[in-house]
Amino acid sequence: MKYAVQEPKSNTIISKNVYHIGGIPVEFPYQPYGTQLAFMGRVISTLDRAQTDGHCHALLESPTGTGKSLSLLCSALAWQKYRGAKNLNARILRSKPDPNALSDPLNHGGGFVPESQPSSAPAPERGPSTTNGKNVKKLATPTIFYASRTHSQISQVIREYRKTAFRVPMAVLASRKHYCTNPSLQGRENIDEECKLLLNNREAGCSEFKNVSKVKSHPSLQKEGCHEAHDIEDLVKVGRIVNGCSYFAALSMAEDAQLIFCPYSYIINPIIRRAMEIDIKGAVIILDEAHNIEDMAREAGSMEVR
Repeated sequence: MKYAVQEPKSNTIISKNVYHIGGIPVEFPYQPYGTQLAFMGRVISTLDRAQTDGHCHALLESPTGTGKSLSLLCSALAWQKYRGAKNLNARILRSKPDPNALSDPLNHGGGFVPESQPSSAPAPERGPSTTNGKNVKKLATPTIFYASRTHSQISQVIREYRKTAFRVPMAVLASRKHYCTNPSLQGRENIDEECKLLLNNREAGCSEFKNVSKVKSHPSLQKEGCHEAHDIEDLVKVGRIVNGCSYFAALSMAEDAQLIFCPYSYIINPIIRRAMEIDIKGAVIILDEAHNIEDMAREAGSMEVR
């Protein structure tokens, strides 16, 4: 797929800030440069090929100051929105009659059930976060993991995300050190272990942990608030207002999120990935500032022996 470095033709513009790139309408907050159009086109073509072949990789490079993060976010989220809706419609059209509907049509979906979940199959034994409806939605809409080296870089990317017109359920994964709002644990050297001990203490427990739902349901994280466009500091602020645990609220939000920001280690390190129960199967993984990956991979595969 080739793009000339020039202003887009008039027939490529749907409205003021919407452009057709690779057959997908992409909303972009500014007039894109030719290099940005080429960059977004390569992202979309890579994702299309990944959907067709089951996997695909791309190594994209763009000079500093050319709007790389914004181009990545807009193209990936536009593809997710377009392909997600298309996949969901295709799953509905590929439904087939349920044999049990011949004798009891009212209780068997009017005679149609999705092929992926026939009525005769037993329900999968999974937790409440993996119900049939959410499984179908996850399959239809691939999760985007946007990984960067440091939390400060993640904050910069989230500021770019706020500039876009896209608003999807999101989450920011970070350690207890960054998220903990329990006053009794502030300043402790090993907050991870102290937190686990506190949670295992049935008598004392953690008062902040009991109010996780209050953090998730806070108005500032809902529509007409910041509409799920939040950073670590925003979630910590909400946690302190409602006396709730921002760390476990972020983990809970990640279960249903379509866009997850996290450090490299959450994706690269298999130990951390298992501990955080991160499922990257079928997901879109963006590794920003990827020249740091070599060191991070070496660190993940190393250990100290004293």
